[in-house]
Amino acid sequence: MSRLSASLLALLALTLVLTSCGPSVAATNAPTGNAASLAVSSWLSSKPFDPSVGAPLPTYRIVAVYGITGGVTFNGPASNLDLLDSFLPQLQALGKQYAALDPTHPVKLGIDLVINVIQPCYAFPKYCASWADDDTLQAYIDYCQKHDLLLFFDLQLGVEPVADAVNTYLVKYLSKYPFVELALDTEFHFPNTKEGYAMAQGYPCCLGWMDATEINWTIDKLAEISLQNHLPRKVLVIHEWNHAVLTNKDKIKLNPDVSIVLQSDGFGSTFDKLYDYQVFVQDELIQYGGYKIFFQYPGAGAGDNPVQTPDQIMQIFPQPLFISYE
Repeated sequence: MSRLSASLLALLALTLVLTSCGPSVAATNAPTGNAASLAVSSWLSSKPFDPSVGAPLPTYRIVAVYGITGGVTFNGPASNLDLLDSFLPQLQALGKQYAALDPTHPVKLGIDLVINVIQPCYAFPKYCASWADDDTLQAYIDYCQKHDLLLFFDLQLGVEPVADAVNTYLVKYLSKYPFVELALDTEFHFPNTKEGYAMAQGYPCCLGWMDATEINWTIDKLAEISLQNHLPRKVLVIHEWNHAVLTNKDKIKLNPDVSIVLQSDGFGSTFDKLYDYQVFVQDELIQYGGYKIFFQYPGAGAGDNPVQTPDQIMQIFPQPLFISYE
């Protein structure tokens, strides 16, 4: 470096030091104290909200226990809070097994809870279905908050339209709690028409179904709820155990603000369940795969024999990111 260059650099450095010692226009006009805090808060609030922050999927694998509010033991260990509390250590142990098998997906535990159950139409003439009361729902919400669990409100619906069910009963929970998600059990849903009512009235003679139009409405509604309330991206679980229960499946639309799980559901042997997963999930994957395991209950007449282990389930392709136990 030449002496001239060195002198110039020294002069520049001295100038910067002297400038920093005295007040400047920028410094004297800069906000300080509370004004500075408000300016930072304003800047942070102006940043666009990102619903992927804190979203369960695809970062985590969800391992859930199933239940029906008011149900009996073989309806799943989450059918009442006493059963759930007894099963929680087993659920936690299952979660650790899955996490060890795939460290790239930490496990998030949850409850898949049927809160809306198809019923005889003569007893529930409006929609052929009944709802759990608010106190019961709040008790499960409080339990999930205490134990850091996701809570999937699972709907059977009868002939009640999805939009009516969500807007009337569930928006207040979905909008308030970041851990409350949604599941649709398609085989118990019938169109809200004269013909649909007749089929619901004859259930189980007739198999229910849900069309892509209602699925897409639900997806858009969940996205709206997350964005308006600044909540992590919601998860929607769609049950499928027969091609007939999900019509126009190819018209279901992805939304970047909702995580969609297609869960292969239904009783059967391990061979049957693996075949169903291939047909419904692998061959017709929407976004993420889900898998259902049934425990054996004496006298229940259904269940795997033997129950598949986490290691066996993780050999399925694609590996399910939602696994529930009933």
